[in-house]
Amino acid sequence: MGGVQKNKIPQIDFAINYRLDQQCATNSFFEISTRVFMKKVSSFIILSFFLFYAVSNAVFAGTVEEEFKIEGLISPASPKALKSALEKELGVKVIDLNLKSTKTGWPVLRVQFDSEAVSKEKIEKVIGEIEDPAGHKYKVHHGPLLANAPILGEEKEAIAILGDTAEVFPNMKNPITDKAASASRGEKLFVNNCAKCHGLSGNGYGTVAHGFTTWPRQLWAWNNTGPETDGYLFWIITNGRSDMPPWGLILSENNCWDLINYIKTIKNPGE
Repeated sequence: MGGVQKNKIPQIDFAINYRLDQQCATNSFFEISTRVFMKKVSSFIILSFFLFYAVSNAVFAGTVEEEFKIEGLISPASPKALKSALEKELGVKVIDLNLKSTKTGWPVLRVQFDSEAVSKEKIEKVIGEIEDPAGHKYKVHHGPLLANAPILGEEKEAIAILGDTAEVFPNMKNPITDKAASASRGEKLFVNNCAKCHGLSGNGYGTVAHGFTTWPRQLWAWNNTGPETDGYLFWIITNGRSDMPPWGLILSENNCWDLINYIKTIKNPGE
């Protein structure tokens, strides 16, 4: 019996060692496979990164952004027509078209393009050839900023908070009691009828004012003025002057008062 038991011990040891060897072999194979896989993944990631970097440099190497001051945006369809035509014809990307909050008052078009494929001069040329749905052409504005025409003596009298309205203009009483609601209506009238000449910010550099003999006034001159200016403003809006048409032929009296109430809220953006 003792001999039989002694013969079984080596067999058990052999079986255990065999299983351990098999497990080690399996673990080694798994470890080696994992290492090989990770190396391949790492190589793929590194290669992909360099390829992306190379392609990005190739694509964006000549990409620049330029700003263009635009004349001729005189209808609500104008901005969309300009953007669509420019992108379609030259393949450039229009980043932004700022119509209101610009330093000069001119609408500013910001364009991204490949400088190796198209030049700034080419973009300006194409802008000048594009027409909006009404048949108006656009133009890139150049040259120094032109100052508004000087305020007239009669306007100085009307601006003065103390003192009577100039005698040549009627001393009228504003009939609107709810000034806030009136100004809100007046803002819509201003955007639709006045901004193309006076500018959306009231700075006098509207998109079509470059062709006028006299530049429109900077409307913040009337900000927070009292009732003494009402008669003058009503008279000017109704009858017009120089290049300004007589809006009294188009607008009602209440429309004119709404405009006046809005104009008096316009502030100088530089203050």
